[in-house]
Amino acid sequence: MAKTLGEMELTDHNKSSLFEEGVLDSLLSLWSHGEIEVKQAGVKALLNLSSLPKNGQEMIRKSVMRPMLDTLYRHTSSQSLRELVAATITKLAFSASIETLVSLFDDDEDIYELFSLVNVNGPAVQQSILQAFCAMCKSPSAASVKAKLAQCSAVQVLVQFCGMAIQLFGQMQSNYSVA
Repeated sequence: MAKTLGEMELTDHNKSSLFEEGVLDSLLSLWSHGEIEVKQAGVKALLNLSSLPKNGQEMIRKSVMRPMLDTLYRHTSSQSLRELVAATITKLAFSASIETLVSLFDDDEDIYELFSLVNVNGPAVQQSILQAFCAMCKSPSAASVKAKLAQCSAVQVLVQFCGMAIQLFGQMQSNYSVA
């Protein structure tokens, strides 16, 4: 079921109906499963369903962030699983930016934890985490997120990432104009 939900193109009505029928609890139970393929299918389904902000907000209320952060932090998790989790966190961050009563994190330490993962994961995960922070910085809790980022060395790291992105963009442009 999870694999099918992760691969199907669903309408917003279908996504909403699935949540109303209680699919979230079934998908969350897959986190405790030992097989990586089962976890990946569950996360892929959550990613698909989280594109509807109402569903994303419900996922946040059901405390899905803690297992997601734990999965990203665990070096034993496969890269593809971490990429799916990071993409889902990005969708949840956008959902939280819409609703004033939903906070993506239970604890301010989670902000530090997520940001620390920017340095230890591959490009796809890094991109998703940075997109999540962009969404959080546009949310009703933006002042709090920005203050927490300023307290850690996040500003220097972001400047470093921006510098690398500008350099890569310049290289891509020069390669394109030569060809």
